[in-house]
Amino acid sequence: MLFGSGKMQLPFVLQSAETMKSGVDFLNPYLPKKEKKLQTTLVIGTVKGDVHDVGKNLVDIILSNNGFKVVNVGIKADIADFIKAYREHNADAIGMSGLLVKSTAVMMENLQELQKEGIDVPVLLGGAALTKKFVDEFCRPKYDGSIFYCKDAFDGIVSMGRIEEGGMLNTNLGKEDFTEDVVLKEEKKSIIPDFSDIKMPSQCTIPNPPFWGRKVLSADVREISFDWINHKLLFSQRWGYTGKNMSKEQKQKQIDDKLWPLYEEWKREILKKELFDPVQLYGYYPCRSDGDTLLIFDPSEGWNKESEINCEPLEIVRDRAIKKVQFPRQGRKPYRCLSDYFRSDRHDVVAFTMASAGDKFTSLEKELYDAGKFTDYHHLHGLSVDLAEALAEVIHKQIRLELGIAENEGHTLRDVKLTRYQGARYSFGYAACPELSDNKIIFDLLNPEEFGVTLGETYQMHPEQSTSALVVHHKEALYYSL
Repeated sequence: MLFGSGKMQLPFVLQSAETMKSGVDFLNPYLPKKEKKLQTTLVIGTVKGDVHDVGKNLVDIILSNNGFKVVNVGIKADIADFIKAYREHNADAIGMSGLLVKSTAVMMENLQELQKEGIDVPVLLGGAALTKKFVDEFCRPKYDGSIFYCKDAFDGIVSMGRIEEGGMLNTNLGKEDFTEDVVLKEEKKSIIPDFSDIKMPSQCTIPNPPFWGRKVLSADVREISFDWINHKLLFSQRWGYTGKNMSKEQKQKQIDDKLWPLYEEWKREILKKELFDPVQLYGYYPCRSDGDTLLIFDPSEGWNKESEINCEPLEIVRDRAIKKVQFPRQGRKPYRCLSDYFRSDRHDVVAFTMASAGDKFTSLEKELYDAGKFTDYHHLHGLSVDLAEALAEVIHKQIRLELGIAENEGHTLRDVKLTRYQGARYSFGYAACPELSDNKIIFDLLNPEEFGVTLGETYQMHPEQSTSALVVHHKEALYYSL
C-alpha cells in the first residue's frame, strides 16, 4: 500500500521482497510439511516478439512478495505458452506485458485467441505503450472475460486482490469501471494540405562528411560514456527514486548521500568485471527527399570537397536508390515529416547509428534475478540500458564534430552536451518514424550482426541494451508527435 500511495519508493519495495525471500528460504527446511495452501495464481509473460522483461519481472517480484503465486513464462511468449501454463497450473488469471506499440496489438490478438479457445479467465494487461483508452475501446469488446488495465505493479496487486475476493473465474469482476457496450470511436482524420502547400524547413548548408558508408568508432569510450548518462533520469525513472512526498532538502540529501555513491559503486563494478562491451557503428549516406519518402543511395554517389555535388534531377536518380524510408506526416501544423529536413533538388547527407552496451549485462542480470537479488538486478538493468543511450549520444557527438555542426559545445567527446544542439537523432518505433520494421534498413547498411547485435522477428534488437537511429543534421530538426 505504501508503494501504491507513493510513500515508498520502488527500490525499497524490492529490498523488502529480498528480505522476505531470504527469510522464507532460510526457514523452509525447518517448517513442518503440511498440505500446501492454495494460492491465487497468475501466469505472466512478455508477449510474442517483445524482449523487454524488467517490467514483467518487477510485477512478479511484488506480487510474489504479497502472497500470490506467479508463473513467469518469460519474454517473447506465444499465446500457446500462456494457455499451456494456465491449464497446467489451473491459474486464476493471465498477465500480459509489453513495451512496444506493436505489443499492444499482439495483446489484442491474444485475447481473440483466448476467446476462440473458450477461455474467459481474468486478464491483466500492462506496459509502457498501453493506455486505458486502447484497452476499453479495442480489447474489451473482443473478450468475454474480465480485463484489468494495470498502469503499474501496484495496479497488479489491486487487480489480483479483487480476483482473489471474487472466488471464481467466471465473474464480471472489474467490469463495473466501464460501460458494458463499448462503441469503437471513429478516429477523426485530419485533412493534410497538398504537399505543395506545406511550408518546408529553410534550406541550410549541407555539410561534407569525412567518409561515406559504414565506420566503427574505434575510440575507447567506456569511461566517457558514463559522463553522457542523464543521471537525473537514471535516478528517478530507471531506478525509481522519485522523491515523491519528500522535501527539496530531503531529495537532495538522497541524491548526495545515497544515489551518487550507489552509482559510483556500480560504475566501478561494471568496469572491473568488464561488463560494458560497447558496439559503436555509424555511417554517412547520400540521400534525397521525395515527398514523404527519403531515398538513400550507394556510398559511391557521395561527394567530397574536390568533386561536384550530384545535382541530377530527382526523376533521374529516383531509381538508383538502394533503400527507401517512408515517414508519416503530422496531421496538424506545421504538417512535418522527417523527409522534409533533406533536400530534394540535390543529394543531401543522412547518418545512421547503432550502439549497444554488449550482451554481458543480460547474463548477469539473470543471475541476480534468479538469486533473489532483486534490488541489484533492478539497478544494473537500469544503468545498462542508460549506457546504451549514452553510447548513442557519444556517437551523435562524433557525427556533429565530423560534420562541423558542434558549435558552442566543445571539440572533444568528453565535452558533454545533453541540452539543445544542432540536428536530432530519431529511433524507429517512436513518434516521427513509428515503423519498427525500418530497423532492418539500418541493419542492412551497418551490419551490426558482425558485432553480436541481431534483429528479432518483430524487428527488436538483441541484446536489449541496444539502440539505433537516423541522424538529421538540419538546424531546424525537432522532435514532434504526429
